[in-house]
Amino acid sequence: MTSPQLNRIRLQHIRCLLATAQHGNMRAAAEFLAITQPAVSKIIKELEEIVGKPLVVRQRHGVALTPAGMAFVQHARQGVQALEMALGEARDPEGDAVRLGVLPSLAVDLPQAILQSWRGRGRHGTVRLETGLNPELLARLRQGELDAVVGRLAEPDHMLELRFEPLWSEPLVVATRPGHPLARADWQAWQAPRHPVILPLPGTSIYLAADSFLAQLRPGASHDRLETLAVPLARNLTLHSDALWFASLGTVKTDLEQGTLAARRVPGAATEAIGLFTQAQPAGPRPLAGELADTVRGVAARWRADCDRLAWDPA
Repeated sequence: MTSPQLNRIRLQHIRCLLATAQHGNMRAAAEFLAITQPAVSKIIKELEEIVGKPLVVRQRHGVALTPAGMAFVQHARQGVQALEMALGEARDPEGDAVRLGVLPSLAVDLPQAILQSWRGRGRHGTVRLETGLNPELLARLRQGELDAVVGRLAEPDHMLELRFEPLWSEPLVVATRPGHPLARADWQAWQAPRHPVILPLPGTSIYLAADSFLAQLRPGASHDRLETLAVPLARNLTLHSDALWFASLGTVKTDLEQGTLAARRVPGAATEAIGLFTQAQPAGPRPLAGELADTVRGVAARWRADCDRLAWDPA
């Protein structure tokens, strides 16, 4: 049953909040939306009255999302993407869809940036986004079920018939809530306390690296673990508990930029190469697939700069 509040929400409410979250202040959001700053402020205030909670906090140099605002934005982004896809299907229901595979750890903010850039090129057809483990996505790419994959450098037998183009590198980090007792402690202090840990599924490169680090940190010790590829679940647990979340830097990039989470590089863990996979010899010409690859390259250049800026070593 549709809630009464939902009937009062307009697309303009969503667009204003998403633009404010993306740009970090209402002035830039207003310029992006081609409306006035007071209009953005008024629209967001209307949305807050509908929701019944503050969604943004006004600061000296901009705004920050409240916990309610972060939860709202996360789901609203998914809804806007779904609307974009529905619009494309309605405009050209028989047209070809471009099909992109993305690792779950990258499918937080990266697809949003790719989709925005794709629409900015004037493309309004269907974009089909698939997530899965690296070997699974690469197998589907070889079979022609996907046009491109943004994934990690794989073992040679998984890369047969594929072309790999490096885009950026990501370190392994351990993320915590900012007030976590270990957030600013040196690594020696990590050897004593027992905190639950959050890891991806066994067999993934992040799991192997994190498991090795934990074994060296406290040899023979057992840890309460949650193993999951569900990024929203891992993020929520990290925000509201003392859990230690082992993830790639790109997974928590936006939270680090906004100060929602704290993170530090895991010492000794190798930096992973993230790249664009395409078929070495495509079965037939697909111009849109080539344009999608160009879109990913453009977004990756900005993503790489952000990762380089955030990839610090702890003091």
